[in-house]
Amino acid sequence: MSTKGESQISSLKNQRDFFEDFAKSNNFNLVKIYADEGISGTHMKKREEFIRLLEDSKKNMFDIVVTKDVSRFARNTLDFLKGIRTLKENSVDVLFLSNNKTVLGESEFILTIYAALAQQESENLSKRVIFGKKQSAKEGRTPNVIFGYDKEGTFNLKINESEAKTVKLIFNLYTKNKFGMQKIATFLNDKKIPTKKRKKWNGKSIERILKNPIYTGILINNKTTVSNFLSSKRTNTDDFFVHKKDNFKIISKSQFECAQKIIKSKRKQGTV
Repeated sequence: MSTKGESQISSLKNQRDFFEDFAKSNNFNLVKIYADEGISGTHMKKREEFIRLLEDSKKNMFDIVVTKDVSRFARNTLDFLKGIRTLKENSVDVLFLSNNKTVLGESEFILTIYAALAQQESENLSKRVIFGKKQSAKEGRTPNVIFGYDKEGTFNLKINESEAKTVKLIFNLYTKNKFGMQKIATFLNDKKIPTKKRKKWNGKSIERILKNPIYTGILINNKTTVSNFLSSKRTNTDDFFVHKKDNFKIISKSQFECAQKIIKSKRKQGTV
């Protein structure tokens, strides 16, 4: 499953139920259901369950893998072939229900064509998603999760007063008290002040706050984009959108600029 949204989670449950029923109706002994939640099928490295499936095949844990279609097995042609070859080497067949194809009953050439089509559809979907995000960015889409604010719809944020105090504290410690980023993180952790996701602070999380102009009331969208849908690699773009949001302002522009000067100076010195 490519997201962790409620509809997708419900869909995953339905798929589990389907394969349990499928196993019973076909007199299969269901060994295990391998499901990667919230992970795209475009590259293997983050698909822990898929990797575990391949490893388990080497232990002769099962004779056949049943999957809905090629795109659920892998949307990357190279990963598809690697997976198929690993299973074939271990005498494990794969049944693709939507195509009514099995690995041991088809040539690798035919299967590669199906895999290439699945990869192309994934690429087309990625392009549609990128286009949609760019349009909403142009209209002023706000981040889903950002320290100092609470999300209010797609295009608005409400200042979280408690977190805003911490934002001001971070900027004051950095610009006035001359604390380094890691020292600020340690200070906040010692004070039991959590991050937005209730985790501990570190130098990187402090840096993200110090370098984000949103705290001055300037929202910048589309600063990066996915340049390779297979690797999910992001690159900087010149096609960004700047929105002035006075109601987002937590710190002054002068203090933000002061922080940027300190960051730049410390970078030259090799410190932060």
